[in-house]
Amino acid sequence: MGKNFIWQRNPIQVQSVLIKKNNVMKRLFSLLAIAILVLSCTNDTVNPVVTDLILTEKSAKIIAADNQFGFELFRKVNASLDEPKNTMISPMSVSLALAMVYNGTAGNTKKQMEDMLHKANLSPDDINQSYKDLVSALQSHDPKVELSISNAIFYRNSFSVKNDFITTNQNFYQAEVSGLDFSKTIEILNKVNGWVNTKTKGKIDKIIEEVKPEDIMYLLNAIYFNGEWKYSFDTKKTLELTFTKEDKTTVQAPTMIIEKPFNYYSHQKFELLEMPYGSGKYSMLIFLPETGKTTNDIISLLTSENANDWISKLSEQKKEVFLPKFEFKFDDSLVDELKALGMTDAFNDAKANLTGISEAAQLVISEVKHKSYIKVDERGTEAAAVTGITVGVTSVGPDNSFRVDHPFIFAIREKDTKAILFIGKVMDPKQN
Repeated sequence: MGKNFIWQRNPIQVQSVLIKKNNVMKRLFSLLAIAILVLSCTNDTVNPVVTDLILTEKSAKIIAADNQFGFELFRKVNASLDEPKNTMISPMSVSLALAMVYNGTAGNTKKQMEDMLHKANLSPDDINQSYKDLVSALQSHDPKVELSISNAIFYRNSFSVKNDFITTNQNFYQAEVSGLDFSKTIEILNKVNGWVNTKTKGKIDKIIEEVKPEDIMYLLNAIYFNGEWKYSFDTKKTLELTFTKEDKTTVQAPTMIIEKPFNYYSHQKFELLEMPYGSGKYSMLIFLPETGKTTNDIISLLTSENANDWISKLSEQKKEVFLPKFEFKFDDSLVDELKALGMTDAFNDAKANLTGISEAAQLVISEVKHKSYIKVDERGTEAAAVTGITVGVTSVGPDNSFRVDHPFIFAIREKDTKAILFIGKVMDPKQN
């Protein structure tokens, strides 16, 4: 009873234990390898490669046409203003909304739209496919820039709409389509304006004010852009500096300051500076009038051909840039401007031919509403635009500084395609 018993391991038991330990270690190494693989894949997803956009001949024609139409529309909008004020439109938003309507036109109404949009030499299939390819490429182009482009069609569910019109806009424009009870006006306002609010991340809260008895369809496009400067401004260097308006009065505006190499070009009527976002695929162009010139002098020169020529002459130079922070909203009915550009029949009760949408009644476009928002600060630029189309039944000096201390023109573009996303002017950076 007083003996001490010592248990000795059987060699077979020892071998079994070692095998189990080895198996556990193998599992641990396997799990570690899987974890590393997952992290690697995750990093690839978070940091996707910046793509280069190579345009087909037809896509290049679409963008050149849209840019030219955008400049012409901007001139008309600018000329319609009763007083100088901050202004911005999105040529791409307007073009995409009109493209959806175009799929429902026929006869002279269709021809007028083709001529106004500079697309007379392109077939509807070419136009639709080119837009589909372009929008898809732009949205996945630069991981450091957020760009979303959305389309929707809301129609009266008691009204007969042609299936081809719906499916074409779904297939090529990824349009969200809903047939709704337009007699429930509050619900319709909430639905349509809620879509706008969501797609612009709250920057534009509504596009329609009321649902009229004759309204049978709303076609919508929304664009949201959020890009950080490639070279961010130091907030500590921002100063209150003088901004001289065109009437020679002055305001004190918070002005950001940075010195970096930027693409620059000097024209006899203006200076042009390019400020890149993210990886450099998107940029803001700033047209600063020379002494004695105004923003209108520059706007009168804006054509797709001129813009491409000026941009081709940009060269990198070190510049100390003084740029005022600004934030504003703009809205306008584009009906008069589109009529002035030649699209008249679509708004005429007796002449509108929208039989591609429906032949159940005589249809006409009653409104083309455009709203935009932009904020520029030390971090970068946030911008949004919405176009809503309503269809109804008838019834400075030679130094290294670039001082943006007086009214200027700006445009946000994609460099590979040369597509103009937004174009505007700032008359007073403190004007909201």
